[in-house]
Amino acid sequence: MLRRPVLDKGYIELEEWMGGDAAVIRAARICYQSTAKTPEADERLICKLLKSEPKHNTVFEHAVFRWHVKCPIFVARQWMRHRMGSFNELSLRYCIADRCYYVPAHTTEQEAYRAHMEASFDLYEKLVAAGWRKEQARAVLGTGIYSEFIWTVNAWSLMNWLTKRLDKSAQWEHRQYAMAALDLWREVMPITASAFSERNQAFNPLAAANRYTFWPMKPVAATPLLKPAEAFAWP
Repeated sequence: MLRRPVLDKGYIELEEWMGGDAAVIRAARICYQSTAKTPEADERLICKLLKSEPKHNTVFEHAVFRWHVKCPIFVARQWMRHRMGSFNELSLRYCIADRCYYVPAHTTEQEAYRAHMEASFDLYEKLVAAGWRKEQARAVLGTGIYSEFIWTVNAWSLMNWLTKRLDKSAQWEHRQYAMAALDLWREVMPITASAFSERNQAFNPLAAANRYTFWPMKPVAATPLLKPAEAFAWP
């Protein structure tokens, strides 16, 4: 397993993977029953497939990854809006919540913030001890507490998530998980990951623009199918 720490108490861990670059090559070459004439031919093929229009996404769907993530609930809720993978999350209906919450760095009023979070956990534990059901007592806890989930996703859908969550308009905390995931992905699927990064020069995980900065959301034109509150990209 490969793991990277993220934020103050979180992490992302690549528990298991199947296929990698070899799965892409296998899926692509079966179409024509072709074989690579040189060692570099497979690498060129992957780069060509990523650049092609229309997209040849199916060949990338044969590489699969299972991630274990610990993150604040507000990050998890954004993450699970990407409905192209399988999720299973720690349930506070059945489990007692750990006194574990996110504290943003470089912010004012941290003492007041911590006091509020501690008071929320004090009340939660008091309610559980008094006989409240865990599924009801959890209502006093905020979205800043940490949760854990398992995420299984193929390489094409992973790239879809990375494209959106590495963008500078994504919330900073979520972007830290995307950068860590990209770092781990490079270790197990280096050709595809490198080609993907080259194709997406708009974001650079090491660029100064990705440091702790709050980025304003840019409204997009509403359509008849969107309510005004929904006419924003990737909240």
